[in-house]
Amino acid sequence: MKNYKQLVWLFSLLLSAVLNSTLAYAETGVYRSAFTTAIENKEPVSELDVISSDTPKVYFFTELRGLNGHTVTHRWEYSGETMAEVSFEVGGDRWRTWSSKNMLPAWSGVWEVSVLDEGGNIMMQKSFEFVEADSMNESGASDDGTMMDEGTDDGAATNID
Repeated sequence: MKNYKQLVWLFSLLLSAVLNSTLAYAETGVYRSAFTTAIENKEPVSELDVISSDTPKVYFFTELRGLNGHTVTHRWEYSGETMAEVSFEVGGDRWRTWSSKNMLPAWSGVWEVSVLDEGGNIMMQKSFEFVEADSMNESGASDDGTMMDEGTDDGAATNID
């Protein structure tokens, strides 16, 4: 009976280890992302889907999990054209990083950022709408009621754990 209990305990321990490694694998990739007007304390100050064209710089924040030692790229696209590509060396199992794009008011429309792995495969995509400043009302909401942040440009760091 004692050997049976030890065998059950050993099997439970092995099963637990397999399940934990499977769960850890499932958390590999882009854990969260956001468009924002500034980064403070390694975090986005807001999460925006609509941004006013009087915003001089837009940031794309990503938190990556389980990609230590890999290279990840943010590809900024507008009207089907690649406007910027910024690559990062991931330096930890949980890695917060961001890229930014200086914006021109004339670039209104939908922007998309793709997060690419080392092979150029898309890990995730996210988009925002860059709208003309005069389409925003005084409360900071667009004509469709979406709230906007004024934000500040305090510079950007990249590869921050």
